[in-house]
Amino acid sequence: MNSTSLISQTRESINAALATGLGSLRKPVPLKLSDWSERHFYLSTESSYVEGPWRCLSYQREPMDVIGNDDVHENWFIKGARVGYTKMIMAASQYLAAHKRRNGAIWQPTDADRDEFVKTEIEPAIRDNPELIRIFPAFEKKSKHNTLALKQFVGAALHLRGGKAAKNYRRLTVDYVMLDEIDGFDQNIEGEGPPHQLATRRVKGANFPKAVFGSTPFTKGMSMIEDGEARCELR
Repeated sequence: MNSTSLISQTRESINAALATGLGSLRKPVPLKLSDWSERHFYLSTESSYVEGPWRCLSYQREPMDVIGNDDVHENWFIKGARVGYTKMIMAASQYLAAHKRRNGAIWQPTDADRDEFVKTEIEPAIRDNPELIRIFPAFEKKSKHNTLALKQFVGAALHLRGGKAAKNYRRLTVDYVMLDEIDGFDQNIEGEGPPHQLATRRVKGANFPKAVFGSTPFTKGMSMIEDGEARCELR
């Protein structure tokens, strides 16, 4: 390789690094979650019946925009099976990372559930979204910034945890928390309290705190999602 080629490659590398770094300072035109998702979120073949760009169904648009609304700090969604809730929080996590530059955490009921969720949902969704790849320097690399427990973006981080151990709710400072299928969690996490309380503590002090809980109710009278929804201010 001659010196001219080396200088050219070095310049390209510097320009690429600058573009990535300065990209975190660029303020995008504000979009609602539903609108952003239809522009950027993609249904990956690993976890979708039909691969392709996301299109909001009529009953999904309003809940998505509530999740994306900074004025709404806590969301409880009682849902039926197969209504797309997991896809909605997937789209929300990408929106909050790429569009709003927020740090967040998503819990699944167990560590095994977390592992499967990351492998079949999170990683394919990042792969299929150029907006996420652009702010994810560790994409397809072995790195401490790209693990089953953490996806470190430029200007944002996504933590991924299982919900059985109390330690999995500690040492997190984030802007939003999400629990998928909360009725599948233990009602008391190792004697330290219910999962939604442990998770919500992690957004204390955030400028725009957000907590999202969703589930199909499991057992009448012992449902955390029904109890949470009953405490909500209904609008």
